[in-house]
Amino acid sequence: MSMRTRALVFSTFFGSCIAIGLLLVSLTTNHWVRAYPKRLNYTNSSGDINFGLFYGNKALNYGVGVRSSPIIVYTFDQNGPETMNFWLWLITALGTGFGLLSCAISAIAAVLKAASAGKRPGTMILLFASNISSAASQVVAFICWLVQFYQYLQHNVLAAQDRNWYSHGLAFLGYSFYLVIASTLVVIINIFILLHAKRSEQRDRQRLEPLSEEKNQGAIMLY
Repeated sequence: MSMRTRALVFSTFFGSCIAIGLLLVSLTTNHWVRAYPKRLNYTNSSGDINFGLFYGNKALNYGVGVRSSPIIVYTFDQNGPETMNFWLWLITALGTGFGLLSCAISAIAAVLKAASAGKRPGTMILLFASNISSAASQVVAFICWLVQFYQYLQHNVLAAQDRNWYSHGLAFLGYSFYLVIASTLVVIINIFILLHAKRSEQRDRQRLEPLSEEKNQGAIMLY
């Protein structure tokens, strides 16, 4: 493997690290959905609700001050089938987590492949498998969350005790969700870089094969 090809493979390490950072921020922030609910028949009421994958925050102003309280998304999901779909939420969480794990594996594999100078052919297979699985799991995750949002959360992000408030049409996707899309794009770029590195490695081998054959023929003639 030439130095250029090794540099291409090693560059995917940085891409994997970027994807890991994006996914970690996405998982640890509570801005997958944001909403500004209103209170029925009140003009001076206001609210601000943030939803993460696991936790969130609710701040409702009844006109006498803001009342803040935490949200546990799993508990909110148990309020009823009209609030959230448990399986869509679970697949989203698992897909994002598996994408994070696959990115970590691809980062390690990139270092091993670049350091081995092509002596470990199985590492390239691991690189492709981990990056493809990471991209696929993240695609599944954000598709499930899109379905969750358009089927449920855009109509209601309020618990049963807040039904004198409404949030229909007042919710939108937050930046935590878009970080998953950004991470997916980074992983896809990694895959294209690996494909280019694979072609470069094959071209290098094709150039080296005639030279080795000529050396062998020359050695035979000399003998």
